[in-house]
Amino acid sequence: MAHRLHFPLSPSAAALALLFAAPTWAQTAPTPQTLNAVTVSAKAAPVLDADRADVGGFGQTLSKTPQSITVLGADLLAATASSSLSQAIKLDASLADSYNTTGYVEGMSVRGFLLDAGTNFLRNGLPISNYAPIALENKERVEVLKGVAGLQSGVSAPGGLVNFVTKTPQRDAFTTVSLGADGNGGSKVHMDANTAWGAVGVRVNLAAEDLHTVFDRADGKREFASLALATNVAPGTKVSADLEYHHKKQPSVPGLGLLDANGDGVADTLPASNYSRLNLNNQSWSQPFEATGTNAQFAIDHQINADWQARLGAGMQRTTIQDRLAFPDGCSTGPNYLYPGLCANGDVDIYDYRSEGEERSTWAWDAKLGGKLSALGVQHRLSLGLSGRSAKTELSPKQAYNFAGTTNINTPIALPGDGTALDLNTNSRERAIDASASLVSDLAATVQSFVGLRTTRLTRSSERSDGSRAISFEQTVTTPWAGLSWSPVASTMLYASWGQGVELEAVPNRPTKYVNAGQVLPALKSEQTEVGVKWQANARLLVSAAAFSIDKPFADDQPTASGIPLRVAGGKTARHRGLELSAVGQVDSQLSVQTSLTLLDATYTAAVDPSLVGQRVTNVPKAKASLFADYKIAGVPGLSISGLLTSESGKTVTADGAIALPAAWQLDAGLRYQNRLIGKVTQWNLNVENLTDRSYWREAPTQYWGGTYLFPSTPRTVRARVTVEF
Repeated sequence: MAHRLHFPLSPSAAALALLFAAPTWAQTAPTPQTLNAVTVSAKAAPVLDADRADVGGFGQTLSKTPQSITVLGADLLAATASSSLSQAIKLDASLADSYNTTGYVEGMSVRGFLLDAGTNFLRNGLPISNYAPIALENKERVEVLKGVAGLQSGVSAPGGLVNFVTKTPQRDAFTTVSLGADGNGGSKVHMDANTAWGAVGVRVNLAAEDLHTVFDRADGKREFASLALATNVAPGTKVSADLEYHHKKQPSVPGLGLLDANGDGVADTLPASNYSRLNLNNQSWSQPFEATGTNAQFAIDHQINADWQARLGAGMQRTTIQDRLAFPDGCSTGPNYLYPGLCANGDVDIYDYRSEGEERSTWAWDAKLGGKLSALGVQHRLSLGLSGRSAKTELSPKQAYNFAGTTNINTPIALPGDGTALDLNTNSRERAIDASASLVSDLAATVQSFVGLRTTRLTRSSERSDGSRAISFEQTVTTPWAGLSWSPVASTMLYASWGQGVELEAVPNRPTKYVNAGQVLPALKSEQTEVGVKWQANARLLVSAAAFSIDKPFADDQPTASGIPLRVAGGKTARHRGLELSAVGQVDSQLSVQTSLTLLDATYTAAVDPSLVGQRVTNVPKAKASLFADYKIAGVPGLSISGLLTSESGKTVTADGAIALPAAWQLDAGLRYQNRLIGKVTQWNLNVENLTDRSYWREAPTQYWGGTYLFPSTPRTVRARVTVEF
């Protein structure tokens, strides 16, 4: 397959390129001398060995915290040409896609558990909704806490917690300009500029991108802008602000379903994996998925004295979405009606889905006090927190979901659309107030204890757009956490920890569907036990191993004599037991690595349906590996080569385990060269995703409505980028 590299810039990208042509404003600005707290790393790129992560909440270095935390820094994302959450996920074996496809919101699972878009994501430590495309241009790093996060986030799914940390003003002025292109004809221009306005440090990121894909009628565009400000208003007191705008417009590409090979009305056969370029959302009336998002965050950091510090932060996020899709859903042309799935000959029904003007907003604030104290002859580090969150989803009164006809995955045909909005939408509101405390104690020179507790008061309500099916509830829950670490030698730490997470649920207020419609269910508490070891092999290489077990209860439907089910809390329980191995950092002056291996046994230990007990949780691999290496060529200063090898096996597709995705692997490759061009530091990058052009099904998530969807691997894609620092 031939690949062409060219730069067909859109008007917005061209305008941005003109701005890049005059970057001298950043060079001539005075250095922000007031930002003395900012430290610029002198480590040689790529910097893979992050020392700390905010997401854990204990303020410890990664080598001394009794938690499993992954940090995907800007250097690593750039070296692998990762510009989306789906691409970044490949860099750690415990992370996985969840219903991730071109043009749509990206989901994520950790340790086999799907993260909740509304409660498992943070931005600079403040809650945000992940139900919007994420831009990485202004992200310094992506931090992932693996496992239950009840202490850090209260009510949330047990898989983990993601914190997007944005770029902040630095001491020295600079401007970098990046131009990129890919083999599909896409192009991107990005500027990252750091300067000062008097005593105020300023960091600006601007980007514009033309999105071209291998799929039919799936091209799009995006524009991004962010502004970060920071200044010291008094000795020991810093005020900062971070503003962000992101607009993305691109048709989404739906997944395929299983085939009903024998016409019995049950889809039970994997289709061939050679549909990696098929887009069934290609009707003449198909419209793009469009999202416009804004974020605004403000913080005050105050150093009270040498031992105590305080922080107050607040943030607002608002997203407007036009969700539109020609959606493949079932098949009505076979011997028996089929849902979900496709008929044996590839026939599939198409529905015209349109939900216009979806508004989602999140407000959050967080106050923290932390410091050192001595009690009973022991040194302690105490952290106290009080926080609040308010989330609202407001949809148009009605959405469209209308039958358009039947097409075929082998010979797609044109169908008439029908965008008439007939189905009522559901609006929701949620408020939470949290109080938390944690204590790290030096019990001995080599032993530390970690304890924490969070109490959450959650209020949640929803109703249909005509006021029907209204439901509301209020609950208070507490999530504890405890850990103990021992360092027999300075470079090695062993630890054990235990913690809880919690999820809250009410039965939908539909009396014809549930015996206990509208009932508030008891809190669903997950529990995790983890043991691990961390070894600082050298100053820049951390080797870790962790074994864990997580029990997560689900609400499930229990049959009754009336034929209407009773929904019960804890009707189903999944246990995920796993082993994680990783090595991250610089092996020597030439070789840097980010490697991980996860072995995961995820099965149901209890269920209303006894046939589920002992079955594997679907779409969760038994084994997954991610091996990234970057090697500097000693004979050619400035030249590096890199590779990312990923592999996984053991993903089941159906609840009975009868169908599984074949084992798969993929190799990505990269080449980086840094030199001086006309006196400017210039970096040239060439990356190839899926170097061997392997075709396979990479995930098969089952959605809450029962549909199972297959998403293919990305065909071989070449990306080139040049970055100049002024």
